[in-house]
Amino acid sequence: MPSQMRSAAARDSDFRGIDPPALNALLKQVRDAHTAITGWLSAHRPPPGVSSAGYRQAEQVAQWAADQMGMLTRRYNYAITHPDRGGEVTPPPVPAPPRGGGSTGSRPAGTPRAPRPPRPNTTPRGAGDLGGFPDRESALRAARADALAATAAIQDREPVPDAVWKNLRANADDPDYTEKLYERLGPAGAGALLKAAGDDRARLKVVEESLGTASHHLTMDVRWLRAFLAEADRAGVRAVAVQVLTGADMSRRTREAIGRLELRGDPAPPPRDRPAAPAHPPLKPDAPAFEQTSG
Repeated sequence: MPSQMRSAAARDSDFRGIDPPALNALLKQVRDAHTAITGWLSAHRPPPGVSSAGYRQAEQVAQWAADQMGMLTRRYNYAITHPDRGGEVTPPPVPAPPRGGGSTGSRPAGTPRAPRPPRPNTTPRGAGDLGGFPDRESALRAARADALAATAAIQDREPVPDAVWKNLRANADDPDYTEKLYERLGPAGAGALLKAAGDDRARLKVVEESLGTASHHLTMDVRWLRAFLAEADRAGVRAVAVQVLTGADMSRRTREAIGRLELRGDPAPPPRDRPAAPAHPPLKPDAPAFEQTSG
C-alpha cells in the first residue's frame, strides 16, 4: 500500500492520502522506539566524569518521537473516523485520445498516463486537514472546558452557553474533541444536551453529527445508550433521541448496540433533511498508551 500511495502521489501532485493500517504500524514503531530509548536512558545514566552530550542527544530524540506520536495519533484518529466514501480524492481527468485514431495502447510522447484513483481504504482526511486544533492535547483541553461549561449550565438550569454550541458546531467532525466532550458529559449529560438544544434543528443536527464522530473512539455500548435514552425520556425528548441515534453516522459497534435496543416500537422520528451517509466500520486501532489521556 505505501508504494501504491507513492505512485498515486507521483501521478497527481495534489494527491494526499492516509492508509490507516500502515499509519497504525508506524505509530507502534515510533512508540516502541520511544519506550526503548527512555528505558535505556533511565537504566544507564552517565558515570561521573563522563560527558553527557550523547545522553542529551538521545533525550532529544526521545522527545522528538513523543511529539511525533501526538501528531500521528491525531492524523490516525481523523483517518479512521473519516474513511473515503468515494469521490473525496478526485484524480485528474483522463486525457482525450489523440486525433486520427491509433491503438488503445499507444499514446503520443509526452502525454501523461491516465492516473488510477487511490485505493478505497485510503482517505484524504488526516493527511492535510487536522481541524481547528494543532494537536490532540489542544482538542482535549477545549473539549474538557466545553463539557464543564455545559454541565454547569445544565445543573443550574441555565441555557448552555452560545460559545459551547459554536465550538461544538465547528468541531462536530473532530474525533479527539468529540471523544473527550462526550466522555466528560457521559450518557446522561449527552441526553441533557439534547434537551438543551430544544427545537433548534441546527443544534440537534450538530449533536447528531458529533455523537456519530465520537462513537468511533468512545465506547457507546448498550449500557451507555440506555442511560442516554433514560435521560432523554426523563427530559421529554426520547423521540428526538431515537432520531439522533438512528440518523447519526455511528461506528459499526455502536450501530450493533443500537440494534440490540429494539427501538422499532418508539415513535417514528420526523423526516430528516437528508439521508445519512452510509456508515463504514472503523479499523480497530492498536491504540498507543499515550492516547489514554486522563483528566
